[in-house]
Amino acid sequence: MSSTLPPKPEIARLEAEVTLLRGVLDAAPARVCVINRERRYLYVNREFADFAGRRPEEIIGMTTTELIGPELTAKLKPVSDRALAGEVVRMEGWVDYRKNGRRYISYTFSPFGTQGAPSDAFINSMRDLTDLKRREEEAAAQRAHLRAILEGIADGVNIVGTDARLVLANRGFMRMYGFPEHLAAPGTPVAEFVRDRIRRSDFYAGEDPQRAEEELVVARVAQIMTAPAGRFEETRPDGRVVEVRRERLSDGTLVNTYIDITARREAERAQRASRDALRRNERLSAIASLLAGVAHEINNPLAVVAAQSLLLAEEAEGTPMAERAEKVRLAAERCGRIVASLLASARQKPARRDPVDLARAVETGLDLTVEAAQAAGMELRVELARDLPTIRGDADQIAHLVGNLVGNARSALAGAEPAGGIRRIAVTLRREGTAAVLRVADNGPGVPEALRERVFDPFFTTKPDGEGTGVGLALCRTIAKSHGGGIAVEDTPGGGATFVVRFPLG
Repeated sequence: MSSTLPPKPEIARLEAEVTLLRGVLDAAPARVCVINRERRYLYVNREFADFAGRRPEEIIGMTTTELIGPELTAKLKPVSDRALAGEVVRMEGWVDYRKNGRRYISYTFSPFGTQGAPSDAFINSMRDLTDLKRREEEAAAQRAHLRAILEGIADGVNIVGTDARLVLANRGFMRMYGFPEHLAAPGTPVAEFVRDRIRRSDFYAGEDPQRAEEELVVARVAQIMTAPAGRFEETRPDGRVVEVRRERLSDGTLVNTYIDITARREAERAQRASRDALRRNERLSAIASLLAGVAHEINNPLAVVAAQSLLLAEEAEGTPMAERAEKVRLAAERCGRIVASLLASARQKPARRDPVDLARAVETGLDLTVEAAQAAGMELRVELARDLPTIRGDADQIAHLVGNLVGNARSALAGAEPAGGIRRIAVTLRREGTAAVLRVADNGPGVPEALRERVFDPFFTTKPDGEGTGVGLALCRTIAKSHGGGIAVEDTPGGGATFVVRFPLG
Protein backbone atom coordinates (compact mmCIF):
# COMPACT_ATOMS: atom_id res chain seq x y z
CA MET A 1 0.00 0.00 0.00
CA SER A 2 1.58 3.28 -1.15
CA SER A 3 1.41 6.47 0.95
CA THR A 4 -0.04 9.71 -0.58
CA LEU A 5 1.36 11.91 2.20
CA PRO A 6 4.32 14.14 1.31
CA PRO A 7 7.63 13.31 2.91
CA LYS A 8 8.20 14.73 6.36
CA PRO A 9 10.75 17.34 5.15
CA GLU A 10 8.18 18.65 2.67
CA ILE A 11 5.54 18.89 5.41
CA ALA A 12 7.97 20.80 7.58
CA ARG A 13 8.73 23.19 4.73
CA LEU A 14 5.04 23.81 4.09
CA GLU A 15 4.37 24.39 7.77
CA ALA A 16 7.29 26.81 7.93
CA GLU A 17 5.94 28.70 4.92
CA VAL A 18 2.47 28.89 6.50
CA THR A 19 4.00 30.25 9.68
CA LEU A 20 5.96 32.80 7.66
CA LEU A 21 2.95 33.95 5.67
CA ARG A 22 0.83 34.16 8.81
CA GLY A 23 3.57 36.22 10.44
CA VAL A 24 3.73 38.56 7.46
CA LEU A 25 -0.04 39.07 7.48
CA ASP A 26 -0.07 39.56 11.25
CA ALA A 27 2.68 42.17 10.95
CA ALA A 28 0.89 44.06 8.18
CA PRO A 29 -0.56 47.46 9.22
CA ALA A 30 -3.78 46.67 7.34
CA ARG A 31 -6.71 44.73 8.78
CA VAL A 32 -7.17 41.64 6.63
CA CYS A 33 -9.97 39.09 6.67
CA VAL A 34 -11.39 36.40 4.37
CA ILE A 35 -15.19 35.99 4.26
CA ASN A 36 -17.24 33.36 2.43
CA ARG A 37 -20.59 33.66 0.70
CA GLU A 38 -22.44 32.97 3.96
CA ARG A 39 -20.64 36.04 5.33
CA ARG A 40 -18.65 33.95 7.80
CA TYR A 41 -15.06 34.78 8.66
CA LEU A 42 -12.58 32.19 7.37
CA TYR A 43 -9.45 34.13 8.35
CA VAL A 44 -8.49 37.33 10.22
CA ASN A 45 -5.03 38.72 10.91
CA ARG A 46 -3.85 40.04 14.25
CA GLU A 47 -4.52 43.71 13.37
CA PHE A 48 -8.14 42.86 12.53
CA ALA A 49 -8.59 40.80 15.72
CA ASP A 50 -7.05 43.52 17.89
CA PHE A 51 -9.41 46.11 16.40
CA ALA A 52 -12.38 43.81 17.05
CA GLY A 53 -11.18 43.16 20.62
CA ARG A 54 -11.21 39.37 20.22
CA ARG A 55 -8.79 36.52 19.61
CA PRO A 56 -8.54 35.36 15.96
CA GLU A 57 -9.90 31.91 16.80
CA GLU A 58 -12.97 33.51 18.41
CA ILE A 59 -13.78 35.43 15.23
CA ILE A 60 -13.30 32.61 12.73
CA GLY A 61 -16.71 31.04 12.07
CA MET A 62 -18.64 34.13 13.20
CA THR A 63 -20.87 35.96 10.74
CA THR A 64 -20.33 39.60 9.89
CA THR A 65 -23.74 40.35 11.38
CA GLU A 66 -22.56 38.94 14.71
CA LEU A 67 -19.27 40.87 14.67
CA ILE A 68 -19.98 44.24 13.05
CA GLY A 69 -23.76 44.34 13.17
CA PRO A 70 -26.56 44.07 10.62
CA GLU A 71 -26.46 47.72 9.47
CA LEU A 72 -22.80 47.72 8.43
CA THR A 73 -23.17 44.22 6.94
CA ALA A 74 -26.04 45.45 4.78
CA LYS A 75 -24.08 48.56 3.78
CA LEU A 76 -21.09 46.50 2.62
CA LYS A 77 -23.09 43.70 0.94
CA PRO A 78 -23.32 45.27 -2.57
CA VAL A 79 -19.56 45.77 -2.64
CA SER A 80 -18.77 42.31 -1.28
CA ASP A 81 -21.12 40.75 -3.86
CA ARG A 82 -19.07 42.40 -6.61
CA ALA A 83 -15.90 40.90 -5.11
CA LEU A 84 -17.51 37.42 -5.01
CA ALA A 85 -18.30 37.92 -8.71
CA GLY A 86 -14.56 38.37 -9.41
CA GLU A 87 -14.23 42.19 -9.32
CA VAL A 88 -11.68 44.19 -7.33
CA VAL A 89 -13.46 47.11 -5.63
CA ARG A 90 -11.90 50.00 -3.73
CA MET A 91 -13.76 52.51 -1.59
CA GLU A 92 -13.21 54.72 1.42
CA GLY A 93 -15.31 56.73 3.81
CA TRP A 94 -16.52 57.20 7.33
CA VAL A 95 -17.85 54.05 9.02
CA ASP A 96 -19.72 53.81 12.32
CA TYR A 97 -18.61 50.76 14.34
CA ARG A 98 -20.58 49.52 17.32
CA LYS A 99 -17.50 49.23 19.55
CA ASN A 100 -14.94 51.50 17.91
CA GLY A 101 -17.06 54.47 17.00
CA ARG A 102 -16.69 56.53 13.84
CA ARG A 103 -13.61 55.63 11.75
CA TYR A 104 -12.39 56.61 8.29
CA ILE A 105 -11.60 53.35 6.45
CA SER A 106 -10.05 52.61 3.07
CA TYR A 107 -11.40 49.25 1.80
CA THR A 108 -10.15 46.89 -0.90
CA PHE A 109 -12.48 44.00 -1.74
CA SER A 110 -11.00 41.32 -4.03
CA PRO A 111 -12.00 37.75 -4.96
CA PHE A 112 -10.31 34.93 -3.05
CA GLY A 113 -8.79 33.31 -6.08
CA THR A 114 -8.50 34.31 -9.71
CA GLN A 115 -9.55 37.86 -10.47
CA GLY A 116 -12.34 38.14 -12.99
CA ALA A 117 -13.84 34.78 -12.03
CA PRO A 118 -16.56 34.06 -9.46
CA SER A 119 -15.27 32.94 -6.07
CA ASP A 120 -16.68 31.33 -2.94
CA ALA A 121 -14.97 33.90 -0.73
CA PHE A 122 -13.49 37.40 -0.86
CA ILE A 123 -10.60 39.17 0.81
CA ASN A 124 -11.28 42.43 2.62
CA SER A 125 -8.19 44.56 3.28
CA MET A 126 -8.82 47.65 5.39
CA ARG A 127 -6.59 50.58 6.28
CA ASP A 128 -7.65 52.87 9.10
CA LEU A 129 -6.98 56.45 7.93
CA THR A 130 -8.90 58.15 10.73
CA ASP A 131 -5.96 60.06 12.22
CA LEU A 132 -4.74 61.13 8.78
CA LYS A 133 -8.24 62.20 7.71
CA ARG A 134 -8.79 64.18 10.89
CA ARG A 135 -5.46 65.94 10.41
CA GLU A 136 -6.48 66.69 6.83
CA GLU A 137 -9.83 68.07 7.97
CA GLU A 138 -8.20 70.14 10.70
CA ALA A 139 -5.70 71.51 8.20
CA ALA A 140 -8.53 72.27 5.76
CA ALA A 141 -10.48 74.02 8.52
CA GLN A 142 -7.43 76.05 9.52
CA ARG A 143 -6.80 76.89 5.88
CA ALA A 144 -10.42 78.01 5.46
CA HIS A 145 -10.13 80.09 8.65
CA LEU A 146 -6.91 81.76 7.53
CA ARG A 147 -8.31 82.24 4.03
CA ALA A 148 -11.35 83.97 5.53
CA ILE A 149 -9.02 86.29 7.44
CA LEU A 150 -7.01 87.02 4.29
CA GLU A 151 -10.20 87.70 2.34
CA GLY A 152 -11.38 90.06 5.04
CA ILE A 153 -8.35 92.35 5.08
CA ALA A 154 -8.09 95.33 2.74
CA ASP A 155 -4.44 94.64 1.88
CA GLY A 156 -3.66 92.48 -1.12
CA VAL A 157 -1.90 89.12 -0.68
CA ASN A 158 -0.79 86.54 -3.19
CA ILE A 159 1.42 83.47 -3.10
CA VAL A 160 3.29 82.27 -6.19
CA GLY A 161 4.93 78.85 -6.51
CA THR A 162 8.33 78.17 -8.05
CA ASP A 163 6.52 77.04 -11.21
CA ALA A 164 5.31 80.65 -11.72
CA ARG A 165 1.73 79.65 -10.96
CA LEU A 166 -0.65 81.13 -8.43
CA VAL A 167 -1.09 79.33 -5.13
CA LEU A 168 -3.41 81.88 -3.53
CA ALA A 169 -4.73 85.40 -4.17
CA ASN A 170 -7.14 87.24 -1.89
CA ARG A 171 -9.92 89.62 -2.89
CA GLY A 172 -7.90 92.62 -1.72
CA PHE A 173 -5.20 91.89 -4.32
CA MET A 174 -7.68 91.20 -7.11
CA ARG A 175 -9.63 94.38 -6.34
CA MET A 176 -6.54 96.59 -5.92
CA TYR A 177 -5.24 95.70 -9.38
CA GLY A 178 -8.61 95.26 -11.10
CA PHE A 179 -8.04 91.63 -12.13
CA PRO A 180 -11.04 89.53 -13.27
CA GLU A 181 -12.20 86.99 -10.67
CA HIS A 182 -11.44 83.89 -12.75
CA LEU A 183 -7.70 84.61 -12.51
CA ALA A 184 -7.83 83.99 -8.73
CA ALA A 185 -8.10 80.22 -9.31
CA PRO A 186 -5.08 78.33 -7.89
CA GLY A 187 -2.74 77.23 -10.66
CA THR A 188 -3.28 80.30 -12.84
CA PRO A 189 0.03 81.18 -14.55
CA VAL A 190 1.58 84.48 -13.46
CA ALA A 191 1.81 85.26 -17.18
CA GLU A 192 -2.00 85.61 -17.30
CA PHE A 193 -1.91 88.36 -14.66
CA VAL A 194 0.91 90.12 -16.51
CA ARG A 195 -0.92 89.84 -19.83
CA ASP A 196 -4.09 91.30 -18.31
CA ARG A 197 -2.19 94.33 -16.98
CA ILE A 198 -0.42 94.94 -20.27
CA ARG A 199 -3.69 94.81 -22.21
CA ARG A 200 -5.03 97.51 -19.89
CA SER A 201 -1.91 99.64 -20.63
CA ASP A 202 -0.75 99.11 -17.04
CA PHE A 203 3.00 99.15 -17.65
CA TYR A 204 5.95 98.96 -15.28
CA ALA A 205 8.19 102.00 -15.00
CA GLY A 206 10.79 101.89 -17.77
CA GLU A 207 8.87 99.43 -19.96
CA ASP A 208 8.52 100.14 -23.66
CA PRO A 209 4.78 100.11 -24.53
CA GLN A 210 5.69 99.55 -28.19
CA ARG A 211 7.41 96.25 -27.45
CA ALA A 212 5.62 93.06 -28.55
CA GLU A 213 3.15 91.81 -25.93
CA GLU A 214 4.66 88.34 -25.50
CA GLU A 215 8.15 89.79 -25.14
CA LEU A 216 6.87 92.05 -22.36
CA VAL A 217 5.09 89.11 -20.69
CA VAL A 218 8.18 86.88 -20.73
CA ALA A 219 10.44 89.68 -19.47
CA ARG A 220 8.09 90.71 -16.67
CA VAL A 221 7.45 87.13 -15.46
CA ALA A 222 11.22 86.57 -15.34
CA GLN A 223 11.60 89.80 -13.37
CA ILE A 224 8.91 88.75 -10.88
CA MET A 225 10.29 85.25 -10.34
CA THR A 226 13.92 86.33 -9.89
CA ALA A 227 13.44 89.57 -7.93
CA PRO A 228 14.94 89.49 -4.43
CA ALA A 229 12.91 89.93 -1.26
CA GLY A 230 12.33 93.51 -0.21
CA ARG A 231 9.98 96.48 -0.46
CA PHE A 232 9.22 98.94 -3.23
CA GLU A 233 6.47 101.38 -4.18
CA GLU A 234 4.35 101.28 -7.29
CA THR A 235 2.15 104.11 -8.58
CA ARG A 236 -1.04 102.80 -10.17
CA PRO A 237 -2.51 104.39 -13.34
CA ASP A 238 -5.27 105.98 -11.21
CA GLY A 239 -2.65 107.71 -9.04
CA ARG A 240 -2.87 105.39 -6.02
CA VAL A 241 0.44 104.43 -4.43
CA VAL A 242 0.94 100.77 -3.46
CA GLU A 243 3.74 99.46 -1.27
CA VAL A 244 4.76 95.95 -2.35
CA ARG A 245 6.44 93.70 0.21
CA ARG A 246 8.04 90.59 -1.26
CA GLU A 247 9.24 87.60 0.78
CA ARG A 248 10.80 84.44 -0.56
CA LEU A 249 10.37 81.24 1.48
CA SER A 250 13.09 78.63 1.82
CA ASP A 251 11.56 76.52 -0.97
CA GLY A 252 11.50 79.49 -3.35
CA THR A 253 7.79 80.27 -2.96
CA LEU A 254 7.00 84.00 -3.26
CA VAL A 255 4.70 85.69 -0.74
CA ASN A 256 3.69 89.20 -1.85
CA THR A 257 1.77 91.75 0.21
CA TYR A 258 0.27 94.90 -1.33
CA ILE A 259 -0.62 97.88 0.88
CA ASP A 260 -2.41 100.98 -0.41
CA ILE A 261 -0.39 103.84 1.11
CA THR A 262 -2.01 106.64 -0.90
CA ALA A 263 -3.57 108.23 2.20
CA ARG A 264 -0.23 108.03 4.03
CA ARG A 265 1.62 109.72 1.17
CA GLU A 266 -1.08 112.40 0.90
CA ALA A 267 -0.82 113.04 4.64
CA GLU A 268 2.96 113.33 4.31
CA ARG A 269 2.55 115.78 1.42
CA ALA A 270 0.04 117.79 3.46
CA GLN A 271 2.46 117.81 6.38
CA ARG A 272 5.29 119.01 4.14
CA ALA A 273 3.00 121.67 2.67
CA SER A 274 2.10 122.78 6.19
CA ARG A 275 5.78 123.01 7.14
CA ASP A 276 6.51 124.91 3.92
CA ALA A 277 3.64 127.30 4.63
CA LEU A 278 4.97 127.86 8.14
CA ARG A 279 8.42 128.63 6.75
CA ARG A 280 6.90 130.99 4.18
CA ASN A 281 4.95 132.77 6.89
CA GLU A 282 8.10 133.14 8.95
CA ARG A 283 9.89 134.59 5.95
CA LEU A 284 6.98 136.87 5.14
CA SER A 285 7.09 138.10 8.72
CA ALA A 286 10.74 138.92 8.15
CA ILE A 287 9.79 140.71 4.93
CA ALA A 288 7.10 142.64 6.80
CA SER A 289 9.62 143.82 9.35
CA LEU A 290 12.03 144.77 6.59
CA LEU A 291 9.39 146.61 4.56
CA ALA A 292 8.08 148.40 7.63
CA GLY A 293 11.51 149.96 8.07
CA VAL A 294 11.87 150.64 4.35
CA ALA A 295 8.39 152.18 4.17
CA HIS A 296 9.22 154.49 7.05
CA GLU A 297 12.45 155.58 5.38
CA ILE A 298 10.82 156.04 1.94
CA ASN A 299 7.55 157.66 2.97
CA ASN A 300 9.20 160.73 4.47
CA PRO A 301 11.21 161.62 1.32
CA LEU A 302 8.16 160.80 -0.82
CA ALA A 303 6.09 163.24 1.22
CA VAL A 304 8.71 165.91 0.61
CA VAL A 305 8.77 165.14 -3.14
CA ALA A 306 4.96 165.30 -3.33
CA ALA A 307 4.78 168.58 -1.39
CA GLN A 308 7.57 170.24 -3.34
CA SER A 309 6.12 169.14 -6.67
CA LEU A 310 2.78 170.67 -5.64
CA LEU A 311 4.47 173.98 -4.74
CA LEU A 312 6.45 173.89 -7.97
CA ALA A 313 3.27 173.32 -9.98
CA GLU A 314 1.62 176.33 -8.32
CA GLU A 315 4.63 178.58 -8.95
CA ALA A 316 4.98 177.44 -12.56
CA GLU A 317 1.26 177.56 -13.32
CA GLY A 318 0.62 178.16 -16.98
CA THR A 319 4.05 176.90 -18.08
CA PRO A 320 5.28 173.48 -19.34
CA MET A 321 7.10 173.10 -16.02
CA ALA A 322 3.76 172.95 -14.19
CA GLU A 323 2.73 169.88 -16.20
CA ARG A 324 6.01 168.15 -15.37
CA ALA A 325 5.65 169.00 -11.70
CA GLU A 326 2.17 167.45 -11.71
CA LYS A 327 3.58 164.22 -13.19
CA VAL A 328 6.21 164.14 -10.44
CA ARG A 329 3.50 164.59 -7.80
CA LEU A 330 1.33 161.81 -9.26
CA ALA A 331 4.34 159.46 -9.47
CA ALA A 332 5.25 160.20 -5.85
CA GLU A 333 1.70 159.46 -4.73
CA ARG A 334 1.72 156.20 -6.73
CA CYS A 335 5.00 155.22 -5.08
CA GLY A 336 3.40 155.89 -1.72
CA ARG A 337 0.47 153.64 -2.57
CA ILE A 338 2.84 150.91 -3.80
CA VAL A 339 4.83 151.05 -0.56
CA ALA A 340 1.60 150.80 1.43
CA SER A 341 0.43 147.93 -0.79
CA LEU A 342 3.71 146.07 -0.36
CA LEU A 343 3.51 146.49 3.38
CA ALA A 344 -0.08 145.25 3.47
CA SER A 345 0.83 142.24 1.30
CA ALA A 346 3.84 141.31 3.41
CA ARG A 347 1.76 141.51 6.58
CA GLN A 348 -0.96 139.50 4.79
CA LYS A 349 -3.59 142.07 5.54
CA PRO A 350 -6.79 141.82 3.48
CA ALA A 351 -6.53 143.66 0.17
CA ARG A 352 -8.81 146.63 -0.40
CA ARG A 353 -12.11 145.56 -1.85
CA ASP A 354 -12.76 148.24 -4.44
CA PRO A 355 -14.10 147.61 -7.96
CA VAL A 356 -11.06 146.93 -10.16
CA ASP A 357 -10.86 147.07 -13.95
CA LEU A 358 -8.24 144.37 -14.51
CA ALA A 359 -7.15 145.65 -17.93
CA ARG A 360 -6.50 149.14 -16.54
CA ALA A 361 -4.67 147.72 -13.49
CA VAL A 362 -2.44 145.66 -15.81
CA GLU A 363 -1.72 148.73 -17.96
CA THR A 364 -0.75 150.68 -14.85
CA GLY A 365 1.69 147.94 -13.91
CA LEU A 366 3.13 147.94 -17.44
CA ASP A 367 3.70 151.71 -17.25
CA LEU A 368 6.26 151.03 -14.53
CA THR A 369 8.34 148.62 -16.61
CA VAL A 370 7.66 149.02 -20.33
CA GLU A 371 10.28 151.71 -20.90
CA ALA A 372 13.01 149.64 -19.20
CA ALA A 373 12.15 146.59 -21.32
CA GLN A 374 12.13 148.53 -24.57
CA ALA A 375 15.35 150.33 -23.64
CA ALA A 376 16.99 146.90 -23.24
CA GLY A 377 15.99 146.02 -26.81
CA MET A 378 13.19 143.63 -25.83
CA GLU A 379 9.96 143.24 -27.76
CA LEU A 380 6.86 143.66 -25.58
CA ARG A 381 3.55 142.32 -26.85
CA VAL A 382 0.37 143.17 -24.95
CA GLU A 383 -3.09 141.70 -25.53
CA LEU A 384 -5.72 142.65 -22.96
CA ALA A 385 -9.42 141.76 -22.97
CA ARG A 386 -11.38 144.95 -22.33
CA ASP A 387 -14.77 143.34 -21.75
CA LEU A 388 -13.96 141.55 -18.49
CA PRO A 389 -16.24 142.21 -15.51
CA THR A 390 -14.69 144.15 -12.65
CA ILE A 391 -13.44 142.28 -9.61
CA ARG A 392 -13.29 143.37 -5.98
CA GLY A 393 -9.71 144.02 -4.97
CA ASP A 394 -6.75 146.39 -4.83
CA ALA A 395 -5.72 147.88 -8.18
CA ASP A 396 -2.35 149.07 -6.84
CA GLN A 397 -1.46 145.57 -5.63
CA ILE A 398 -2.40 144.07 -9.01
CA ALA A 399 -0.35 146.74 -10.81
CA HIS A 400 2.60 145.92 -8.56
CA LEU A 401 2.16 142.19 -9.34
CA VAL A 402 2.28 142.92 -13.09
CA GLY A 403 5.33 145.14 -12.72
CA ASN A 404 7.10 142.42 -10.73
CA LEU A 405 6.34 139.70 -13.29
CA VAL A 406 7.42 141.81 -16.27
CA GLY A 407 10.54 142.89 -14.38
CA ASN A 408 11.26 139.25 -13.63
CA ALA A 409 10.91 138.37 -17.33
CA ARG A 410 13.21 141.26 -18.24
CA SER A 411 15.86 139.95 -15.83
CA ALA A 412 15.54 136.43 -17.27
CA LEU A 413 16.10 137.77 -20.80
CA ALA A 414 19.00 140.05 -19.87
CA GLY A 415 21.71 137.54 -20.77
CA ALA A 416 19.63 135.22 -22.94
CA GLU A 417 20.12 134.48 -26.63
CA PRO A 418 16.80 132.99 -27.76
CA ALA A 419 16.26 131.31 -31.11
CA GLY A 420 15.69 133.96 -33.76
CA GLY A 421 17.66 136.51 -31.76
CA ILE A 422 14.61 138.50 -30.60
CA ARG A 423 13.96 138.64 -26.86
CA ARG A 424 10.21 138.77 -26.32
CA ILE A 425 7.85 139.39 -23.43
CA ALA A 426 4.16 138.70 -24.01
CA VAL A 427 1.45 139.91 -21.61
CA THR A 428 -2.08 138.61 -22.15
CA LEU A 429 -5.29 138.93 -20.16
CA ARG A 430 -8.36 136.96 -21.16
CA ARG A 431 -11.33 135.16 -19.72
CA GLU A 432 -11.09 131.39 -19.27
CA GLY A 433 -14.25 129.89 -17.82
CA THR A 434 -15.03 131.54 -14.49
CA ALA A 435 -11.63 133.21 -14.14
CA ALA A 436 -9.64 136.05 -15.65
CA VAL A 437 -6.21 134.68 -16.54
CA LEU A 438 -3.12 136.87 -16.77
CA ARG A 439 -0.08 135.40 -18.51
CA VAL A 440 3.38 136.95 -18.58
CA ALA A 441 5.58 134.88 -20.93
CA ASP A 442 9.18 135.22 -22.07
CA ASN A 443 11.42 133.24 -24.40
CA GLY A 444 14.33 133.09 -21.98
CA PRO A 445 15.95 130.06 -20.29
CA GLY A 446 12.78 129.03 -18.41
CA VAL A 447 12.38 127.66 -14.88
CA PRO A 448 13.52 124.07 -14.17
CA GLU A 449 10.75 121.69 -13.04
CA ALA A 450 12.42 121.14 -9.66
CA LEU A 451 12.33 124.88 -8.86
CA ARG A 452 8.77 125.73 -9.90
CA GLU A 453 7.42 125.67 -6.37
CA ARG A 454 10.48 127.10 -4.69
CA VAL A 455 10.62 130.26 -6.84
CA PHE A 456 7.61 131.55 -4.86
CA ASP A 457 9.34 131.02 -1.49
CA PRO A 458 10.42 134.22 0.27
CA PHE A 459 14.14 135.03 -0.17
CA PHE A 460 14.64 132.27 -2.76
CA THR A 461 16.31 133.56 -5.92
CA THR A 462 18.24 132.14 -8.85
CA LYS A 463 19.83 135.49 -9.64
CA PRO A 464 23.49 136.24 -8.85
CA ASP A 465 24.32 137.84 -5.51
CA GLY A 466 23.37 141.46 -5.41
CA GLU A 467 20.86 141.19 -8.27
CA GLY A 468 17.85 139.68 -6.53
CA THR A 469 16.24 139.57 -3.10
CA GLY A 470 13.84 136.65 -3.56
CA VAL A 471 10.96 138.86 -2.41
CA GLY A 472 9.14 139.75 -5.66
CA LEU A 473 7.56 136.41 -6.58
CA ALA A 474 6.71 135.67 -2.94
CA LEU A 475 4.74 138.94 -2.84
CA CYS A 476 3.12 138.09 -6.19
CA ARG A 477 1.76 134.87 -4.72
CA THR A 478 0.53 136.71 -1.63
CA ILE A 479 -1.25 139.29 -3.80
CA ALA A 480 -2.82 136.59 -6.01
CA LYS A 481 -4.07 134.64 -2.98
CA SER A 482 -5.43 137.78 -1.31
CA HIS A 483 -7.64 138.20 -4.39
CA GLY A 484 -8.91 134.61 -4.15
CA GLY A 485 -6.69 133.36 -6.97
CA GLY A 486 -3.33 131.72 -7.46
CA ILE A 487 -0.11 131.81 -9.44
CA ALA A 488 1.95 129.13 -11.16
CA VAL A 489 4.79 128.87 -13.65
CA GLU A 490 4.71 126.85 -16.87
CA ASP A 491 6.87 126.29 -19.93
CA THR A 492 6.51 128.73 -22.80
CA PRO A 493 6.01 126.89 -26.11
CA GLY A 494 9.33 127.07 -27.93
CA GLY A 495 11.25 127.79 -24.71
CA GLY A 496 11.03 130.15 -21.78
CA ALA A 497 8.78 130.63 -18.76
CA THR A 498 5.14 131.68 -18.48
CA PHE A 499 3.76 132.94 -15.17
CA VAL A 500 0.01 132.34 -14.96
CA VAL A 501 -2.18 134.28 -12.51
CA ARG A 502 -5.87 133.45 -12.08
CA PHE A 503 -8.42 135.89 -10.67
CA PRO A 504 -11.88 134.42 -10.00
CA LEU A 505 -14.75 136.37 -11.58
CA GLY A 506 -18.07 136.89 -9.89
